[in-house]
Amino acid sequence: MPLPSLSTPSTALPFALLTLFLALYLHRRSRRRFLPPGPNPLPLIGNLRLPDDRLGAFKEWAVKYGEVMTIRIWGMDLIVLNSQRAALEVLEKRAGATSGRPRTVMAHELVGFADVPSQTNDPVLHKRYRRLYASAISTRGAQRYWGIQERELRKATLDILAVSGSPSPALKRAVAAISFLVAYGYDIENDDDELIVRVNEILRIFEKVLEPGAFLVDIIPLLKHLPTWFPGAGFKRLALRWKKRIQETREAPFERVKRDMATGKARSSFCSTLLEQHMLDPQASDYDEEIIKATAASIYSAGSDTSVAAIQTFLAAMVLFPAVQDKAQTELDRVIGRDRLPSIEDRDILPYCSAIVQEVLRWHPVTPLALPHVLEQDEEFRGYVLPKGATIIANVWAMTRGESIHARPEEFVPERHLTEDGTALRTPDTGRHASLTFGFGRRVCPGSVLAEATVFAAVVSTLWACTLSRPPGTEDMVIEYEMLGVHRPKDFPIDIKQRFPGAKEILHSAINE
Repeated sequence: MPLPSLSTPSTALPFALLTLFLALYLHRRSRRRFLPPGPNPLPLIGNLRLPDDRLGAFKEWAVKYGEVMTIRIWGMDLIVLNSQRAALEVLEKRAGATSGRPRTVMAHELVGFADVPSQTNDPVLHKRYRRLYASAISTRGAQRYWGIQERELRKATLDILAVSGSPSPALKRAVAAISFLVAYGYDIENDDDELIVRVNEILRIFEKVLEPGAFLVDIIPLLKHLPTWFPGAGFKRLALRWKKRIQETREAPFERVKRDMATGKARSSFCSTLLEQHMLDPQASDYDEEIIKATAASIYSAGSDTSVAAIQTFLAAMVLFPAVQDKAQTELDRVIGRDRLPSIEDRDILPYCSAIVQEVLRWHPVTPLALPHVLEQDEEFRGYVLPKGATIIANVWAMTRGESIHARPEEFVPERHLTEDGTALRTPDTGRHASLTFGFGRRVCPGSVLAEATVFAAVVSTLWACTLSRPPGTEDMVIEYEMLGVHRPKDFPIDIKQRFPGAKEILHSAINE
């Protein structure tokens, strides 16, 4: 029987598809020879999803594959940097090629995150955002908010002492109050404040849309052209709802500031200060209302969850490592005494308490897998080719667990951040910011100074006024962590008591000054 002709319709299409499949497969295979090593992917599509226990899996892979590795997710290359040395070389020394953010259809085109300060790839817009941040919350600008941070965290300390149970609600309320006062001069009235509820909803949306492979449209972009009524286009209807919600949440506090400014009732804030400058000379300013609006909104969304998680980790460390608490309180009693409260201004004379902040950020970094970057051109690195379009993630968890850098990494040891004589914080060998949790290169978190001041204020206020301990019967307690946008401890039992008579009265007096 004669073989069928390849020119007939019944055989030509399957043959063409098979040829295309083989060509793609062989191209991918040859390309992978130049990529860093990594777990074996499925042909063409790679792995279908990342493991649930990402930190454990990434740490295990880091040991197996070394400082740089490749993971393929749905046909996309994910380059993971497992050492501080590799991250600094790729993300800082080559920042010109590695400062972009991965662009996804769902997040950036449909939901509208393309102009968010942490996500924009527009170089002009990115520079304008950074200049605004620098003017308001850089090292010098952030000092104007110290009073707000101290007052709200002292309130939280009193609330923690007054109410038995988890300290988390008081901490969340305090950090939210700081963020909204800094951004808008807006006072949080209660835990159910509508604006807090809205912004927290936006944070959850942000987490969902940036999850690799969470939406099929990010894998098959052509799906974005489906009409909203079409079966299977539920993602488009969801995106429309989310986009509207984000716009409403961004508008509400901004418009409130403008109304208060018109009636002379506005408090000084990031938003009001910039609006005043813009109104005085709109042509001279390097920004417009939309940029002010987006930047102000990001102050809460970028810093609230992370600051709360860091303070919760501090409390966990004090319960698990009571000797650290004792040493910090000895420093507070010796330097500050019990007649006044410590302040953020005291950081230089409280080196051990300052080191606790740095160790909190190392021991359980709030962003153990840093926000992703994207390669804008092919880069050769240690004999490998990092391809254009690949996503890069800094594995901060592995960096903070490297025993060659941090002896006994699972232990909470503030001394690792101090000079040999213990009188000052040690300058990192890299010459960059001590904490890796704030990111790398041109994407380093612009609010890091504000965030560290918030955590320090929480540390010294709590340790000055309170004794933290495990409740009876919990001597073998293990504190578990979860990833809900950020890396935070699950609720754990804790006893919090006034450390000495009169502490609460001094807190009250300071708050009411």
